[in-house]
Amino acid sequence: MTFRIDLSERALSQLGGFPSDALSALALTMGDVSENPYDPLITMATDDPQIRRADFGDHGFVTFLILDSVEVVRVVDIIWAG
Repeated sequence: MTFRIDLSERALSQLGGFPSDALSALALTMGDVSENPYDPLITMATDDPQIRRADFGDHGFVTFLILDSVEVVRVVDIIWAG
């Protein structure tokens, strides 16, 4: 099953001014996440089993909420420190 990626308003607002290489890295990572958002080789667990994080590129982290019942991964926070 493939999860649909959904960006929260906060995440959308954080993308303003992102360099193109960071956007490409984020897109590649979220493509992997959509295939298996619980994959421990791609994502990191948090205290809440439905919230996970993944790094992207050399300087980015994305936090997302997994909504299993509707097969959606909702991106809630994006950090780019590049």
